[in-house]
Amino acid sequence: MSLSFIKTWVFDLDNTLYPPEENIFSQIDEKMTSFIAENLKISHEEAFNIQKQNFIDHGTTLAGFMNTGNNKINPDKFLEYVHDINLSSLKADNKLRKILLMLPGEKYIFTNGTKKHAENVIKRLNLENIFHSIFGIKEANYLPKPNIETYNLFLKINNIDPKTSIMFEDMGRNLIPAKKLGMTTVLLERKLPNKNNSEQKEKYKDLWNDDYDADYIIDDIVKFLNNEYN
Repeated sequence: MSLSFIKTWVFDLDNTLYPPEENIFSQIDEKMTSFIAENLKISHEEAFNIQKQNFIDHGTTLAGFMNTGNNKINPDKFLEYVHDINLSSLKADNKLRKILLMLPGEKYIFTNGTKKHAENVIKRLNLENIFHSIFGIKEANYLPKPNIETYNLFLKINNIDPKTSIMFEDMGRNLIPAKKLGMTTVLLERKLPNKNNSEQKEKYKDLWNDDYDADYIIDDIVKFLNNEYN
């Protein structure tokens, strides 16, 4: 399949523009558990299970609390706390920068994280002044991927034609609505974040493993795009 018809390039952020080995998302994961345990006055293990079940059922941990009307978790305080992490492991990715600059059309970030977090990550990766805009969880009115309403809002706000756009994601389920709307879909095969976490439960291990019939399944964005444009 040629990508010559693509005019808009949409990228997830965490574990997509950088690999999970950089230990960024695992920090966020741990801070979510800590925040829940402290605010709900429960054990770390209970908090971990609530966090993961919310993620499975609602798309993000935070959405689970908001959808069930739990006012003990303040969304803005939660997001600020969990994204206050150490990004020092992220280094400039000049190969990725070079190939992204070569792509014809506009580039976007579409993330379940915050715009501020995305800006911090982009700066560390030396990917500034590449993306037309960042669509984060607040811009989505706290309704995360894979809710199709959020995809429709993202496309409408940015005046994007899904049939001439392509989306890169590390989670197959987040590509289901994109494909349904007519976007070309690319899944980055990633190992499960927190792979070394002794508390990781068996029922969560396959969250990242299903390809959901993505148009492309890859392990390296730069290599994939270089094959198309070099």
